[in-house]
Amino acid sequence: MEKFFSPRSIVVFGASATKMNLGQIVLLNNKQIGYAGNLYGVGSREGDVNGIPIYARVSDLPETPDVAIFLTPAKTVPGLMEECGRKGITHIVIESGGFSEYSQGDRTLEEEVLAVADRYGMKIIGPNCVGTVNFDSKMMMPFAFFRDIPTGGRLGLISQSGGVGGTYLRAVAGYGVKPGKFVSTGNKLQLDEADFLAYFSRDDKTDTIALYLEGFKRGRAFFDLARSCDKPIIIQKSNRTPASAKIAQSHTTALSGDDAVADGAFVQAGVIRVEDEMDFINAIKVVRMPLMKGNRVAVLSRSGGHAVLSADACGRFGFDMVPFPPAFIEKLRTLYNTRVIAHQNPLDLGEIFDYTLFTDILEEALKIETYDGVLFNHLYSADFEADMSRTFLAGVEKLVEKYAKPVCLTMISDREEILKIQQSQPFPVFTSPLEGAKALHVSRTYYEMKEARNGRGPLADYPLDTKTVQTIRERCRREGRIALTDEALTVCAAAGLRPAESLLLKDEVAPGRLPLRYPVAVKLVSRDASHKSDAGGVALSIRNKKQLAGTLADMKKRILAMNRPPAIDGYLIQEMAPAGVECFVGGRRDPAFGPVIVAGLGGVFVEIFQDTAVRLAPVTPNEAAGMLRKLKAYPLLEGARGKAPADVEALVDVICRISALLAACPDIAEIDLNPVIVHPRGQGVSLVDARVFFA
Repeated sequence: MEKFFSPRSIVVFGASATKMNLGQIVLLNNKQIGYAGNLYGVGSREGDVNGIPIYARVSDLPETPDVAIFLTPAKTVPGLMEECGRKGITHIVIESGGFSEYSQGDRTLEEEVLAVADRYGMKIIGPNCVGTVNFDSKMMMPFAFFRDIPTGGRLGLISQSGGVGGTYLRAVAGYGVKPGKFVSTGNKLQLDEADFLAYFSRDDKTDTIALYLEGFKRGRAFFDLARSCDKPIIIQKSNRTPASAKIAQSHTTALSGDDAVADGAFVQAGVIRVEDEMDFINAIKVVRMPLMKGNRVAVLSRSGGHAVLSADACGRFGFDMVPFPPAFIEKLRTLYNTRVIAHQNPLDLGEIFDYTLFTDILEEALKIETYDGVLFNHLYSADFEADMSRTFLAGVEKLVEKYAKPVCLTMISDREEILKIQQSQPFPVFTSPLEGAKALHVSRTYYEMKEARNGRGPLADYPLDTKTVQTIRERCRREGRIALTDEALTVCAAAGLRPAESLLLKDEVAPGRLPLRYPVAVKLVSRDASHKSDAGGVALSIRNKKQLAGTLADMKKRILAMNRPPAIDGYLIQEMAPAGVECFVGGRRDPAFGPVIVAGLGGVFVEIFQDTAVRLAPVTPNEAAGMLRKLKAYPLLEGARGKAPADVEALVDVICRISALLAACPDIAEIDLNPVIVHPRGQGVSLVDARVFFA
């Protein structure tokens, strides 16, 4: 992998002396910025580009280059790679487009490329990419012109898109962040974001990793690497549309679209997700400050109006603006006249014009143990206060380092003035109270994710009856149907769960003596009706034999009267569970990330409210409990409006067992448990319905 970033020599295929030839641009870029290695071109005509030799064939090269870059038509690439293989070149960058991205899924060329690579043990970046950049060694592969090359940067940047990657390279450098290394992955035919995350995780010259991705090739591998990485990882993932929800056959699929799975994986692994370019840049800067380890914020502001805006912004992100302690107020009285300014949080400093006092007041606020971070609004005139403001900024940096607390400094001045500061200062500077509060939110969230990741605890060891699951799966496959309700509940029992007591009837004739306690529920068992209630196949609170017989007869009549009646495979008679909080637990197999567990508010409104948390399976008890705490409905489990707290531990056990079952049984494509009725603390849960879909 190191050869891609520190090659001793490079050959560019498709180079010529023709003006604006892309291969020529790559060669001239490297020569002009001072690349120390040997450069060669291979093209249709021998010659040179500004002294760089161009050969007709790779076999004519005087040495074996470390890296070959292809900027030739796609159809020529396999043959040229064959020539590289015979020359001993093993690191290939295919910048050419025209592969499966333009051929409606035709992978013939890509398969040829992979065959050649396999034959010669080659590593490939691309196709449809712009290669790598190493700013310290002044080596760059993109076919775009670069002029000012920063050095000494410690940011590793991975971008699926060459265009977005190039834009972000210039953007971060323009806002005071020096990039160190960059790679564009393109179509990810072979090497992908997981490979380069692994590289940057090990690279001692990289301390922050940032990515732009549209999708994952090996999501689970990426997740495992990210979770074990101690360096901050920031990602902007586009392509948010949950396409899988359009074809959902279960609640689980509808509630865990592709992007929801990615979000859950990021939280679990401690990855910061951002939405746009400025968030991307700000997050890179924010993680270089001490992280915010709590929820308590002090706001200091040179403007009363901005103090109010800051209070609103802090409320938006759930910060606690605790009052200043009396000792702090007393200290302020010794620093400046307090006749006008109210000593409250937020603190309006509008009557102070001595910049030395700003630093003193900030330091006093940072000394207070009850504050985890500070938001400082600095409103000033660029014409008269620019030099003093820069001195103040330097003082803020020193205080942040001294007290190991984040200070989000909002610089409010002329646009050109702020832009100069942002572009010249590695210390994060923001332009509004909302932006500053958002940065503190990023810092706090990142700290919480890291703490949760490091404290996830061990996986529980559950005995799983995988043979029973396999037996049911083979029966369903043999008969060409989905799992019936009783079979789905048996699958749950295979995970060590205890479904509600039930009896399966093959017809509508009520038994003379029911071995269950009334009241009971009746549920249609059908290979055609995945949502039984939609087919009129659910009846509740049946209190005696006579009512049961009538319910069974009415249900059959109602179903047979439908335009397209579902098959009636039987009726499940089930003891009614006591009341409780209705929750949902499910899981599915994501094509990129593998087994996924979902939990949230359940019942008939599960897809309407969509109050769920998604994580990659299997999860530990600590991770499962963390999922529940993220729910908007979690207060219901804690005991809202005087009700008894629910048995959260029992629900955690259900989540963990189903996640373990998913991880152990790859034949389970999807599973729904809805509702899981959670009873008061110590009374467990009732599992009353389930659906299972096999691969």
